[in-house]
Amino acid sequence: MTAPQSIHTGSLDVLGGEVLLDVSHVSMGYGDGEHEKRILEDLNLKVGHSEFVSIVGPSGVGKTTLLRGLSGLLPPKRGTVSVAGQTITGPHPDIAAVFQDYSRSLMPWMTTRENVAFPLQGQGVGRRERNRRAEESLEEVGLSGQGDKYPWEMSGGMQQRVAIARALAYHAKVLLMDEPFASVDAQTRFDLEDLVVNLREALGVTIVLVTHDVDEAIYLADRVIVIAEKPATVVDVIETGFGTVRDQVDTKADPRFQDARGRILTRLRKA
Repeated sequence: MTAPQSIHTGSLDVLGGEVLLDVSHVSMGYGDGEHEKRILEDLNLKVGHSEFVSIVGPSGVGKTTLLRGLSGLLPPKRGTVSVAGQTITGPHPDIAAVFQDYSRSLMPWMTTRENVAFPLQGQGVGRRERNRRAEESLEEVGLSGQGDKYPWEMSGGMQQRVAIARALAYHAKVLLMDEPFASVDAQTRFDLEDLVVNLREALGVTIVLVTHDVDEAIYLADRVIVIAEKPATVVDVIETGFGTVRDQVDTKADPRFQDARGRILTRLRKA
């Protein structure tokens, strides 16, 4: 499929400005020696400040493994991951994560305020400041005044908003999202997508999203990174060119959206 003029193969370099997250020649896998199972091979990626990058690929290709490497939960076999010039060797204060299974990530015996504030204890943040940040973050995700509710009193979409608020309260520079909306209904998913678009615009946070949903990847991101092959590596990069303002109807009707969608689906079909 030939790329039209409105959609072009992007560089793995940032679209502009300073690099924040740098993935350099990263190979990841499990086991050692002859028993090693290589998942990712010589993967390179640079993400700039306030940039939104989506990562798509076939099921089982290693998208979540890559996200674990970016978060510091799984060290690379080779290569380095760095944030703001610092090599990541474990969980990093500049990186927060939101996962698909929000119901397990929230403590049912804690209020939403307590759930949001809880991780800040590990940073040595005082109780008053923890509660202030929690209330501020709940307001940012549209849950102002809901701090005394428990997770089990909320819908799935509201629980995922709490999970996002907890990541925001951490004041991290990079937000990693692993299939965060896969467990909610379609309308709630659209609402949460637009929430993330607005948060990126308002807060300037850098976001890396892993998703199986090609439409979601295109709608949200400045760049869509396609990974494939075994072991996996980057096989295509698409700059969407939509800017920071998105609309569920108008953006998805844009010819550039349709071109990108066809191109990505064609590439994934070959994987």
